[in-house]
Amino acid sequence: MKRALILLAAILFLFSSCDYEPGISEAFAKYRFKEGVTTITVPGWVIGLAARYGDLEKSEREILECIDKVRVLVVENEDLNARINLNEEFNRKINMKNDFEELMSVHHQQDDVTIFGKTDGEVMTEMVILVGGDDNALIYIRGEIRPELLNDKINLSQTDRLLSLKF
Repeated sequence: MKRALILLAAILFLFSSCDYEPGISEAFAKYRFKEGVTTITVPGWVIGLAARYGDLEKSEREILECIDKVRVLVVENEDLNARINLNEEFNRKINMKNDFEELMSVHHQQDDVTIFGKTDGEVMTEMVILVGGDDNALIYIRGEIRPELLNDKINLSQTDRLLSLKF
């Protein structure tokens, strides 16, 4: 019986550590059970259902079909938001691993937004959007997203917004 429990624990450890990303997993582990923090994980098969049955344009459907997983952490508690800055706390940890490339970083007054990406040849395999300051959030996307799928959805003509997507 003791051997079975040790074997089960080892198997669970191996499978749970396969998806470990420094900074990302740490943020979810540290904040997911705090009062006023919302975490959402959407597996690829659910995203696939949305792509298949949703009222979407072809390009929107193609983007969704490329996504394998989405994890979102949002701090809604005002007191906690005033005490923490997810960008300051986890930016260095995500950057240290050298798998992610910093794609964009914006610092405006108290707010910081950093977008990281990990590529494998011609496709982006992972993306992290890290927000800190007055509002704190972490968005992690995993899949195989080809840049040309996003090209017609990005609108840089609106100067009053950081990034406008035409959906």
